[in-house]
Amino acid sequence: MTGIPAWFTADVARQAQWLPTNVIQAGVEGAYQQVWAWLPADIQANLTQMNIPAWLIALVPMAASSQAEIYKQFRFMPTLSGTQPSNALAQRAEQLLIFGGAGQLPTPGDKTTGASLGAEGCTAAMSKYILAQLKLAFPSQLAAMNAELANSQSSVEMQSLFQQAASAGLVQMQSVPFAQLQPADFRPGSLTIAKKPGGTHVFGWSRVPIGWNWFADDMMAVGNTGLAPYGDRMILAQEYVTGDPAAPGELAHNQHGPINSTNVIYVNGQPDLSDPRTNVYAVAGADFVLVNLIGAIA
Repeated sequence: MTGIPAWFTADVARQAQWLPTNVIQAGVEGAYQQVWAWLPADIQANLTQMNIPAWLIALVPMAASSQAEIYKQFRFMPTLSGTQPSNALAQRAEQLLIFGGAGQLPTPGDKTTGASLGAEGCTAAMSKYILAQLKLAFPSQLAAMNAELANSQSSVEMQSLFQQAASAGLVQMQSVPFAQLQPADFRPGSLTIAKKPGGTHVFGWSRVPIGWNWFADDMMAVGNTGLAPYGDRMILAQEYVTGDPAAPGELAHNQHGPINSTNVIYVNGQPDLSDPRTNVYAVAGADFVLVNLIGAIA
């Protein structure tokens, strides 16, 4: 099997703890064949059309409890609403993002221990599933991209490496305080490092499937939540943005509403961060580092 990032090859060789059991027992090729045979023909056709790498397909869970949701979202993901990404890099990033969320990929593990990173894995998911695959797919355009961007699990490190990439003309970076944030600031196929009270979250942006019947220009964040109700995996719509935050179209995954909502619930005069209706980004001090992939010809 070709086109596998170095970090994944190394984790398979050491049988890292985060890897699904079938990958450890059957190897990447064997696990891929198992997952492929488990998928209906129409979904196989979708994944083939999208040219999803076999090593990523091998990571899709086959648990009976996940089957209906994974099948449903795989059928939704080929047709998205709104304006498509502006360049090939962002287009491919969006495809990988929505596949990772629809397929509920497990969060990559720690470099040293191999154990799953959980809430800290949001950076690793963007680095190892998205950026590592982009570097393989666009070797000339991303020749100047630091290899550590394809194997990072630190948001601080990732931001520094993106600054290097910006200097090389590979990405455009912009830091926007929450109060100045506009829906148009988020673009499909882009990444965001969101600094909020209590920590930093890293995720990517995708358009929304037409079949979901959301507002046409709504966008959703895709990544690892680290939140107990959703488990240690990637999901769709963990955050979303809409042009009309007063009339949100989706609350099932993200009960505080759109990421650009100003909703804050107070208890004894203090923001209640434990209340799902509170948008933690709106509380105080939130800052968004927006990273748009553009790519430079080497």
